Amino acid sequence: MLATAIAVPTCLGVLAVDVTVDLNLGDAGLGLVVSAFWAVTAVAAPVAGRWVDRVGWPAGVRVGALVTAACLASCALVVDSWVALLVVFAISGVGYGLCSPTSNLVVVELVPPARHASVLGMKQTAPPLLMAAAGVTLPWLAHLLGWRAAMAAVLVLPAVVLLLAWRGARGHRARSRSVSRSSPVVRRAERSVIAPMAVAAGLGTFSVATITGFAVLTLVSAGLSPVVAAGVVSGGSLLAVVVRVAAGRFLDTRPASDVTPLLAVMALAGITLGLVAVGVTGLDAGEGAGAPWRAVVVAGVVLAPVAAWTWPPLLPIPVWPPVSPPGAATAPAHLA
Repeated sequence: MLATAIAVPTCLGVLAVDVTVDLNLGDAGLGLVVSAFWAVTAVAAPVAGRWVDRVGWPAGVRVGALVTAACLASCALVVDSWVALLVVFAISGVGYGLCSPTSNLVVVELVPPARHASVLGMKQTAPPLLMAAAGVTLPWLAHLLGWRAAMAAVLVLPAVVLLLAWRGARGHRARSRSVSRSSPVVRRAERSVIAPMAVAAGLGTFSVATITGFAVLTLVSAGLSPVVAAGVVSGGSLLAVVVRVAAGRFLDTRPASDVTPLLAVMALAGITLGLVAVGVTGLDAGEGAGAPWRAVVVAGVVLAPVAAWTWPPLLPIPVWPPVSPPGAATAPAHLA
């Protein structure tokens, strides 16, 4: 489900070289397109979180998958300008805003609390696994059939999610959740926890958005071929999967209120993006041989997914008190 929701920006990141040439899209335009996705996610997630708390996770899965499928089909069939791409990405942000709190609700309802962090870690391996698979397959497919055909091939993801949601919903008894049952004092206490989380998530999302949209283009600008660049991104994504699962298991052994691992991972995200910036600056300045600076860029891009995709499963753990519906409690992570 989470991989499906992030499929549209992931495909753009992997296929950025072909898409930008075909649509005459510059770096500024690409940045606006990626920003539209995250901006709409920030608006949609809090509303979607409360809605999913009321109607149950099967409805959130179905609607999120349908929105993503419509956006992938639009990219493959009708997008012919950067404005059209901007609109499609804005709509796809609704799908991610739905699926992220929905996936958290699934964990809360179906997984024992003692294993929340481990399962969140496994759940959040979906985006880097998707990036790894896309980096290996989509550039090759785009070379043969074009980037639109590569986008169309990804439609298999929402189709599978819809099938699994239909099968899972048959044994699911919807439970209505009240989103206003807390007293004003309790709600103020909850906001004091959620507000810093939203700020932290907003700062951390810079790393996710940067890697999702610009990793391949950054490596190509450093002198790598598009296929090799996609392979490097895939390698970093696979490393992120291993670290993410290990981080979840580690967090299950610590108090839920301990945010030290989260802060450490966010600090690593900043360091890795700094490596990329330093390497690119060195290459642009032409200072000495290009190989050392290129190695710095590659190291930053390989390590960046490890940090960028590891902090999200660590963030919701401190904000799941029993008084808070999980969809509404974790949705503000997308606000900043």
